[in-house]
Amino acid sequence: MALGDAAQPQVVRSHRVVLDAYAFIKGWLIATSLWVGVLLLLMAAGYGVPASRDGTDAGHVWGLLGMAILYGFGVSLVVAAPLAWVLAYLLRPVRNQWIHIGAFFAVPTLVFWLLGSVLGLGWQPWLLIPWATVGAAAAIGRWAIRKDVLASNSAANPA
Repeated sequence: MALGDAAQPQVVRSHRVVLDAYAFIKGWLIATSLWVGVLLLLMAAGYGVPASRDGTDAGHVWGLLGMAILYGFGVSLVVAAPLAWVLAYLLRPVRNQWIHIGAFFAVPTLVFWLLGSVLGLGWQPWLLIPWATVGAAAAIGRWAIRKDVLASNSAANPA
């Protein structure tokens, strides 16, 4: 570099992992449907089977299952979708997909445990077990779209 030459700005390379709208919606639908499906099975086994064994009217079970579907997808739309968007945004610089999957397990588990604790379900550590089902569903949903991500190498001038 000779005296008087202008310093050239260095090119900053950032590797980003980006989800398009199709991949995001696909992952959300897989995770939510999986979690709500397991919830429906547990509710049917917990309420429907005993009612049918006792010979009592199990008509209320259909209402409970409908509420589980509405509340499950509703809470997922209001809480889980924005959480997944923020988490995906924060994980953009990380190229390793297994770190994404692990984060999609840990963060929703802890957030829903915290949310459930604030809403009065309790702060006991053993309550992480049922909330881990939310994290497991989110991790499976993220795993399902691991090949749909767009990895980009964008060059930007810091000037």
